[in-house]
Amino acid sequence: MKKGPWKPLNDTLKKVYIDTGENGIFSYEEFTAITSRGQMEFITPEEIANVVIWEIKGGNTGHDIINALDNATMGPTYRAGYLRGSALQKMLRLQKEHHSDSVAFELLGPPKLSKLLYEAYLLKRCKFNMDEILQHSAEFLSNCTLELIRTDHKLRSEILSIGIPILLPDGKHLLRGPEMKIPAYRGSNELEITPENIEKWAAEGWVDLRPENFKVWQERIRKIKKEVDAIPQDDTSSKYDRDREYWYETNELQPGKIVGWLFLQEEQGLRMKE
Repeated sequence: MKKGPWKPLNDTLKKVYIDTGENGIFSYEEFTAITSRGQMEFITPEEIANVVIWEIKGGNTGHDIINALDNATMGPTYRAGYLRGSALQKMLRLQKEHHSDSVAFELLGPPKLSKLLYEAYLLKRCKFNMDEILQHSAEFLSNCTLELIRTDHKLRSEILSIGIPILLPDGKHLLRGPEMKIPAYRGSNELEITPENIEKWAAEGWVDLRPENFKVWQERIRKIKKEVDAIPQDDTSSKYDRDREYWYETNELQPGKIVGWLFLQEEQGLRMKE
């Protein structure tokens, strides 16, 4: 103990206290003040336990925290849905004015979103629509996207600059920028390069130009077309969120729509309540 203008008593403080569990230990006067009417007041552990048991049994206690948070949280609105179309139209106009497509910034996360958007965008830039993707071989799609990456310096640098590497068709060479979002840094500067790790990283956040990956894209397109073909030609109801007009609004591939569908179908990311 440092010396100072005090006299150590070599004893510990001994007082009456109440142990309130996770809230801590209180003196008599502290407990009197904090539990007085209009302050924090008091609830017993037994009362909390009873509510938990009642909720587990399916009782309606009015204290379900998840339900309370759900009711207090704002969700999608009619006004926002109404303005969405206008916002998208303005963005399309600005893209045309500035001759610059807006694909991904890698700010939303996970990196898989940017990876999927850019893979679909490469197919779009190769002038493939959904039907043509199925008509060509996976090797042909791979070669076309590789040629685009080789010749379009601006596009290539845009992808690499947001931290998304590009795995070339041979599966052995990787284009990368100063930052890589995948694999994520977890304290080690060295990572083991194995076929399993390559598959994992490519799936999580690498633009994958291997033919095997374009076979996956062909299967995705088949599922979309199967979903559309299942809609009766004369059905004009509001049953379907994504009808023929949604998918064939233009003859071009629409990366955002496709990836939104993938997050619902492959990632099981359906919003359960609106």
